[in-house]
Order: sequence, then C-alpha cells, then structure tokens
Amino acid sequence: MAEWSDKKKKGLAIAVATVVLAGGSYGYYIYHTKYKAASHAGHQVQSGVMTMEGDTVMLDANARALAGVQTATVAKRSLTKEIRTTGKIAVNEGAKSLVTSRIEGRIDELYIAADGQYVEAGQAIASVYSPDLIAAQEEYLLALDAVEKMRGASRDIVQANNRLLEAARQKLALLNVSEGEIEHLAHTRSTTTHSVIRSPFSGTVTEKIALPGMYIMRGDKLLSLTELSTVWMYADVYEKDIASINVGQDVTVTIPSYPGETFNGRIIFISPVVDDATRTVKVRVEMNNADGKLKPNMFVTAVIKAPLGESLVVPASALLDTGTRKVVYVAQSEDTFVKRDITVGQEAEGFIQVLSGLQPNETVVTQATFLIDSQTKLGSFGGHAGHGSGGGSSAGSAPAATPAPAQPAPASPPSTPSGAGQHSGH
Repeated sequence: MAEWSDKKKKGLAIAVATVVLAGGSYGYYIYHTKYKAASHAGHQVQSGVMTMEGDTVMLDANARALAGVQTATVAKRSLTKEIRTTGKIAVNEGAKSLVTSRIEGRIDELYIAADGQYVEAGQAIASVYSPDLIAAQEEYLLALDAVEKMRGASRDIVQANNRLLEAARQKLALLNVSEGEIEHLAHTRSTTTHSVIRSPFSGTVTEKIALPGMYIMRGDKLLSLTELSTVWMYADVYEKDIASINVGQDVTVTIPSYPGETFNGRIIFISPVVDDATRTVKVRVEMNNADGKLKPNMFVTAVIKAPLGESLVVPASALLDTGTRKVVYVAQSEDTFVKRDITVGQEAEGFIQVLSGLQPNETVVTQATFLIDSQTKLGSFGGHAGHGSGGGSSAGSAPAATPAPAQPAPASPPSTPSGAGQHSGH
C-alpha cells in the first residue's frame, strides 16, 4: 500500500512538472511572437519609403528625414578663388651690382668692414696706391704746361697741344679721378699717390672680396651689392590653379616671424615650365621692403586671390563626382529628385561654378546626395526596401510580407512540449 502511494505521488509530481513546462513554453512563444511583431511594426512606422524609376528617386517625408536631405537654390554669385601656398624670399636680381676697380694698384686702406654693411652711392670704398695714377697725373701736368707755354705758336701747334691736354684729362677720368680733383691738380700742380675708389651704386654688401694689402688689376671685383628695398618672393602654385593666376595679381604674405602682420606684393613673372617632381609652377612676386623686415631665404605663406567673376553656382556638397560624370540631384517636387549631368568650372568659397546643365532658381540636393545615389545603384533597393520602406510600392510591400509567414517556425515546439519535447528535456 505504501509502495503504491509513493508511485502515485511520483506520477503526480511528473504531471505537475509537465504542465508547468508546457505552460512556460507556450507563454514564451506567445510573448516572443507578439514582441517581434510589435517591434517590426514599430520599425516600419519609423522607416520611410524610397522608390526609384530610372534616374528619378522618390522619397516620402520619413525617408527624407532619416537621410537628412537638404536642398539649395541654384543662383548666380561672384566668387573669388583663394590660392594658398608657400614661398621663399629671395634677392631682387635686378637690384644686384658689382663694384670693380678702374685702376691697377695696391689696396692700402679698406673702408668696408664686413658683409651686410649698407653702402651709399658715392661712398668711399678703398684707398689704392697706384703708379698708373701718378704717371697719368704727370702726363696731364706736362700737357697743361705745353699749352700754356705755346699759346703764341702756330695754330696747328696750339691745336695739337690742346688735343694732348684733353687726352690726358680723359685718361685721368678713366682712372676714376673726378673733375674736381682734376681742377685741383691743375691749380696746385701737386700729384697724389693714392686713388680713392667710390661705389657707383647703393646697396647692402652681400660679398666682400677686397682685402687690405691686395694688389688689384683693372676690372677686378671688390664688392657685391644688393639693393634690398625691394625683394622677390618665389611661390609654388599647383598646376590645377595655373588658370587662376596672372601677371599683375596682388599677393598677400604672412611670416611666422611677424605674427599679425601682412605684407603685400604683385606677381611679375610666371614660369613657363612645370616642375616635373612637384607638379608646380614658380611664380615670382615683387615686394616692397623699405623697412627691411623681409630677409632673403625666409619662408612665408602666400595667398593669391583670383576673382572668378559672376556665374551660376551650386554648393560644393551638391556635386557628385563619379570619376567619369559630374552629377547633381535636382528637386522636381518636394519628394521627387532627378539625377542630372552638369559641366562644372572652378571651386571657390564652398561653391562650384556650373557651366551647363542647370538653370537659375532650380533646386538641388546638397546633403545625402551620395546616400541617394548609392541606393539607386541597388535597383529597387533589395532587402533594404522591404525592411525600411514599409509599403511604398507593390515591389516594396512584397518583401515586407514575406517575413511574417516565417515567424510560425517556432510554432512547432509549443505544440509538442507536453510530449516528446518534455521527454527529451527530462
């Protein structure tokens, strides 16, 4: 009797456990099915409809909001292209000069201390002992005496003496003796042994060749001078920007050494050759340097502003460049957009010139252009259309309907929990 009671209790426990498991499985199935259906429905409510016919794309309000579609009106606008590049300050080659010797002799005194010293035109450079100068002075004095002593001679003799005197005067002038010094020589009849060499130009000494005690010949270089009141700046402009630069354009320069200051220049030369390594063109800019702040070999940042004139433009973000085509999406209505090929010009200030393909007051998509175009490449948008488009078209609703019948797949477990499924679990 006790054994039968134990069997009865054990059977009752198994039955209760089976009922509990069956109820739990069924409850899980009901909850899971309703939750997924609600989730899917909510997703369809939040998603938008996007359809395509050829190059025409239609987006409902939800699709436009999700994609972040923005538009702008095509209009005419005056643009100024800003070309920013780097450059380097250089000496003005047209302001270079050499101080050379006109006489032969020995430098006894040199009045230039070092490179960098500024020299004015007419300033004394060196004092040179010159036997040639002494001989030329003596010749002049002899010719002067002959003229004075032979004043009463025949006309031919007087003319010959005058010619000799003029030749002696010219010889002194060629030896860098001034008219005043020649007059002084004629008045005092006293020769000098040294000639003072003076600079014929103004400028900064960039190379000092002369040294005290050096013996120099006619034509020997003594100094190299450069007038730095104007300097050149060489900038590198990429070949894509060549069409925007011209001789005479203004250039603004900034230098890290002088923060907050700007320097102005003007393009005076554009190289006819493109550098094969850097694909740039050298542009020469002339700059005023009266205050001497611009030093040769300084690195600078240059900005060239090139007016492009008034033309039809669209925001740069509206253009989709495929590599072979330049396209935009034109809004035909609030929810319809058509792909259109256009011909573009230059880009500046965030806009691109439109040479053909658009008319004033048309509206183009400026944001989500790439997203729209990428979706059109998928044809009818594949499974994305069904998942996110809800019921925008018959093509779109068909995929949306197919997931629903797939849901009963879990229905088989709830129908068997009290049998084989439970036994398997047990």
